[in-house]
Amino acid sequence: MDNSENTQEAAAKTEEQAASQIESHKAAASRVEQMYEYGYRKSNYGPDELVTDAHGNPISVMDAMLSADDAARAETHTPHLCFYSPRIPGNTGSAIRLCAVTGTILHLVEPLGFNLHDTKLRRAGLDYHDMAHVVLHPNFENLVESMPNSRIIAFTANATKLYTDIEYKPNDILLFGPEPGDIPDPMDVMAGPHVAEQVRLPMRPSLRSLNLTNCASIAVYEAWRQLGFAGGK
Repeated sequence: MDNSENTQEAAAKTEEQAASQIESHKAAASRVEQMYEYGYRKSNYGPDELVTDAHGNPISVMDAMLSADDAARAETHTPHLCFYSPRIPGNTGSAIRLCAVTGTILHLVEPLGFNLHDTKLRRAGLDYHDMAHVVLHPNFENLVESMPNSRIIAFTANATKLYTDIEYKPNDILLFGPEPGDIPDPMDVMAGPHVAEQVRLPMRPSLRSLNLTNCASIAVYEAWRQLGFAGGK
């Protein structure tokens, strides 16, 4: 076999590999497309296919999340956000997207009022990069122990100080309790010795409180504004 035949064989093999790779990517894209309808994840797909990786392949949501150690070491431009025992998956889904677009790390403290595989988390169109901003803690003590150099600022209606009266730092933790309901704010968490400040958002009296993620958005963007919107454009 001469060099010409060798070259032709190598070229044919390269073409075949390229075609195979293209077909593989198309198949992956097709699988992902079939998972969703009008922005929602279809109910006939298993829970481990909640998010997709950088190549569009479905992966387990837990594999995409940030570890507590990595979160503690991460350099951030905004304070960390913490939801203690959130109960509504749609709120948490919106918060995950909020954190992705602002570069904020979101700490979720168990017990959660929903399963992380809940289809309503798909409402914000979450992917691997979004979930890479999320940390799951088995309890509040684990959060405190994993972030020893952070100042915890609790957002609660019981506070007298306004959220704008704080000078925020990138390693602060903005703490929010469970959504309003039949369970009162866990004051051992929201007012414990680990809390450096308690603040509130001003609201008109005798009206229902804001949605949890709306409150978190106001807080995150105020902190980011104070820090010069570093990392944004």
